[in-house]
Amino acid sequence: MKQLFLIVLSFIVGSCMSKPGTNESLRLLVFTKTNDYRHEVIPVSIDALRGICTNNGWLMTATEDSLMFSTATLDDVDVVVFMHTTGDVLGDSQRDALKNFVERGGGLVTIHSGTATENSWSWYVNAVGAIFTGHPPVQSGKLIIEDKTHPATSFLPDSVWILEDEWYSFDRNPRNNVHVLISIDETSYDVDDNRWFQDANQRMGDHPLVWYQEVKQGRVFQTALGHEPVLYANQLFLRHLEGAVKWAAKLDE
Repeated sequence: MKQLFLIVLSFIVGSCMSKPGTNESLRLLVFTKTNDYRHEVIPVSIDALRGICTNNGWLMTATEDSLMFSTATLDDVDVVVFMHTTGDVLGDSQRDALKNFVERGGGLVTIHSGTATENSWSWYVNAVGAIFTGHPPVQSGKLIIEDKTHPATSFLPDSVWILEDEWYSFDRNPRNNVHVLISIDETSYDVDDNRWFQDANQRMGDHPLVWYQEVKQGRVFQTALGHEPVLYANQLFLRHLEGAVKWAAKLDE
């Protein structure tokens, strides 16, 4: 009944169907609601994630309806993906449902602007690891791959990854509380160009961008990458997202 429910729902709000012969599919709830800045790349990123689902035989439901965050609905989900969400997007009961989902073993993946979401909710901020403070204009940067054993980084051909993207800074360095996978070399881009965030000190020194942690029985993966539309045609970046979902779903066990 759970799988049938999600299949029907997926036709309504956008989904990926199982491949023939798949006995049990991973079930994703992809949430793109915004109450602050809205990224134009959202439709492109949904299509890209749908392609990842198709390739893996996963079920995917894409929605901007916060009422989907209920215990009954999340019981039929393995991984929640916050895709370019911004601002406060959940009410109190929806927050409780997400918190219980994660702490009881569910996966949460936040893509690009997860740190600019629910900044007034202490549980979420601690789970995601930091709060967004600012960024310079889009430019090329030198990413340092700190751990190549994780599914979200193991395929990368080198310990350095040069990308053009929007490089976020945060209100804290989360390193003491999370496992960092990727950081950025601040000498490789103009970190001090804060023209859009004039009160922000964007220089962090040690500057993580991608990390993860376990939250009780669940898993939370945060990647600040993903602002630029071209990334969603970049096979390395798509494998990065695929690996994040697999890890959050505990498929590495």
